[in-house]
Amino acid sequence: MRRHSVLLLLLVLASIMVSSSANGEMFMDSGLVDIPTGAVLEHGVFAIGPSVAARLDLRCSSLDDCGEVLVATTRLRLNFGLFDRVEVGLGYVWNEDNWGKNRWGEQRGELSTEQAASLKVQLLKERDVGAVPSVAIGIEYLGDGILTTDSVNSASPSPFLAVSKTFNLPRIHQFSGHIGVGANRFQFGEGPFGLFVGLSKEFQPAFARGDITMSLEFDGADVNAGMQYIPASGLQIALGAETLNDPGELRCLASVSWTNKHLLEQIDETRRLIQRVTELAVEAKRAAEKASE
Repeated sequence: MRRHSVLLLLLVLASIMVSSSANGEMFMDSGLVDIPTGAVLEHGVFAIGPSVAARLDLRCSSLDDCGEVLVATTRLRLNFGLFDRVEVGLGYVWNEDNWGKNRWGEQRGELSTEQAASLKVQLLKERDVGAVPSVAIGIEYLGDGILTTDSVNSASPSPFLAVSKTFNLPRIHQFSGHIGVGANRFQFGEGPFGLFVGLSKEFQPAFARGDITMSLEFDGADVNAGMQYIPASGLQIALGAETLNDPGELRCLASVSWTNKHLLEQIDETRRLIQRVTELAVEAKRAAEKASE
């Protein structure tokens, strides 16, 4: 098992030099910045909110007409979990290519919209820090005809297989490793498939009053990093950066969403507390009846 893991990791590292960019989801609720993981949202848990990715790009329409272009992508997404094994995602995407004004004072820019959908099914679920990793398969799609009956564009679905494993090491304590293979947006070069890899670690500092997750990933061509903060209120705030390996193509990411996960956990905790109180009351009643006999 360890030998196979080492060979797979070496294959991923070797693919770094021949990969191409995978520009897809941003801050997926069960994923990292740009790559999926083997986890899925629990049954009844959902998350909804917008995310934005933006960068400045210098472009020229002629030798004497150059300007900085604001290339921005805004995504409104909804992800929800079913049966503790299935996660469904829906989204609407705005792609803005804003040239500002040229030297004649004319406004130039383009705005395009797309619809997004994803489906992920978990095949294996990791139990704490066990020997069995979390394994999930899924498919992502970005196109014009997902939520309507209009004809779709030429974009193709992107299937993937993702594996996640939690490790417990001295000093570092627990952290998670993620590795996967996919097609289309995940593929690199002329090959039909591409590999992606990532690391993530959760922190629960007392001052934060919530969970902080730091992640570092390689999505097939680019190195991305992100930080996600989830307080007890369920509000999720995420910041990140894509293409750290190429400062000229650097994209800044921001996401704000809300999840009912903590609310459901509080409801479950209250239910367990009521059940325990009920059991204690029944035991006390039985003890009183025996004492009176």
